[in-house]
Amino acid sequence: MNEKLMPHFIIIGAMKCGTSTLYRNLVELPYITPAIKKEVHYFDKKYELGPDWYRDHFPLLSDYKENYVTGEASPRYIIHPDVPKRVFETMPQVKLIALLRNPVDRAYSHYHHMARKGKETLSFIDAIAKEEEEFNKKRKKTLENYKTLSTSYLTRGIYADQLKRWMNYFPKEQFLIVKSEDFFADPLTGFKQVTDFLNLPNWELTDHKQWNVGSYSKMEDHLRKRLTDFFRPHNQRLYKYLGRDFGWEKE
Repeated sequence: MNEKLMPHFIIIGAMKCGTSTLYRNLVELPYITPAIKKEVHYFDKKYELGPDWYRDHFPLLSDYKENYVTGEASPRYIIHPDVPKRVFETMPQVKLIALLRNPVDRAYSHYHHMARKGKETLSFIDAIAKEEEEFNKKRKKTLENYKTLSTSYLTRGIYADQLKRWMNYFPKEQFLIVKSEDFFADPLTGFKQVTDFLNLPNWELTDHKQWNVGSYSKMEDHLRKRLTDFFRPHNQRLYKYLGRDFGWEKE
């Protein structure tokens, strides 16, 4: 039988929250078979190529073993407005994993990532100010127009709007929401949380590696306060929506 599997799980994001570390370590487990590449980007960038193109990125059904699963991790999925509906129509039973990091730290990490790649020439404060100005001009505090912003350091950290869009299609039971800070503080517990969610046998990961870790200077206190104030109302909406306080304002 040459039919390809479709993924059992997708790590949908968020960017700069640990998706690479989670996925790269997960696929080292003996019962997880990786996609051809970590970020397939079918549902956001390659959707016109069709489901057969997507299926070709996963293992053959004939190679499938009991308790084995496959999946991918495309962190842009969480924010793209068209992706939740596309995923639901293709794989309504798929399990969804989201890592959420303090949006202040996520924004700063994202900025330095873009600067290292030569795609950001402004200072952090100027880049944030520019995005705030563009964001306010939209007069719409959702993500519908995120692709028209020159950057998305702030927008990508408004998790409540992103998850609501997904949960309009999928029940909360199909989501595992992982706080990035907890995951990195105790990776063994974090991985067990993920394998339990995927209904997989316990496996102690003995060689945990971190991927895509950047090095940059500490954020200045006044900037941290400014971003904390910006994200506070959005974080409170997230806490209320999920019934879970991530405590980012206390960090």
